[in-house]
Amino acid sequence: MNTELAIERLILDEVLPGGSRTKIDSEESLIKSGILDSLSLLRLVVLIEQHFGVTVGDGDLTPANFESIARIKSYLERKKNSS
Repeated sequence: MNTELAIERLILDEVLPGGSRTKIDSEESLIKSGILDSLSLLRLVVLIEQHFGVTVGDGDLTPANFESIARIKSYLERKKNSS
């Protein structure tokens, strides 16, 4: 499973209640669209840490890293390349 699809599945299966959506565009703003709020973002961060084996620092919780699935993927690639 590619990274973007894995992130999308985490959001759809673990973060969004009741299967209200079946697809998220990789460039769609997760915050502006209402998919994520502050609590669900924290839940997603925990899931990402567990699934991808990374540690997300407090300073990394920015829209530049978590605004969309594509940005999360880029963040994860940078994290893996720096370790």
